[in-house]
Amino acid sequence: MAQWGSNIIGGAGTGAAVGSAAGPYGALIGGGLGAIAGIFASVEQESDEKRKQQILDKAKRDFNLTQDQVEALMDEYYSDPTNFLGSQADVDAYKKAIKDYDPKDYVYDFDEFKYQDENGNEITVDDFVNPYYDKIIDATSKKVQHSAAGAGVGRGTGAANAIAESVAQKNDELYKTALQEYNTDRSQTYSEWAGNIDRMQQRLNQLKSATDSKMTMQGNLAQDYVNTQQQQMADQIAAKQNRSNGNLSLATAGLMI
Repeated sequence: MAQWGSNIIGGAGTGAAVGSAAGPYGALIGGGLGAIAGIFASVEQESDEKRKQQILDKAKRDFNLTQDQVEALMDEYYSDPTNFLGSQADVDAYKKAIKDYDPKDYVYDFDEFKYQDENGNEITVDDFVNPYYDKIIDATSKKVQHSAAGAGVGRGTGAANAIAESVAQKNDELYKTALQEYNTDRSQTYSEWAGNIDRMQQRLNQLKSATDSKMTMQGNLAQDYVNTQQQQMADQIAAKQNRSNGNLSLATAGLMI
């Protein structure tokens, strides 16, 4: 009896070493299969037929008890959510995040640049003309007329030409000043408009970066859950296969008695 017991223990130890790679319950799986290998050697060494049958009957009970323990441990392990990072809720959240994701949400939609006053009217160079334009032109005309009279030119053609030329020069001067102010103000308004667009787009870029990071983390959690489900299925199939193989081997040994 010591001999066949030693064979069983030796076989179980070898199987456990192999099965330990299967996870927290792998040693039990390997131990059960290893025990069967030891049983064959014990049965062969036993000459009494009745004793052989006792060995096999006990082996069947022990083996299936071990398999029950394995499946119980598997159920306990996979039913505890603290053993894993992801959950079904993470998968659902990730699916929803993908469906709701719209790249256009992260591109700032701006209106065309319009150079207008507070009432929505287009601003022109005329809006920058000196408010005393008429008085300045009139004063220029009178000044030239007075100078012409003092020079003895009087009201003739020469005086008229001098007045017209001075008025034209003043008009050109006032227009250039208004145009410069118009261009300066329009450029500044455009810079403010473009700067606002840039700031808004930068904010959207930051939001997109944060959203992408969140989706990546959600994807990792979802993938962890999917991997866990796949591993659970693989472990369950392996456990059932091990039980089937073990019982088949024990049944075969019984036919050989």
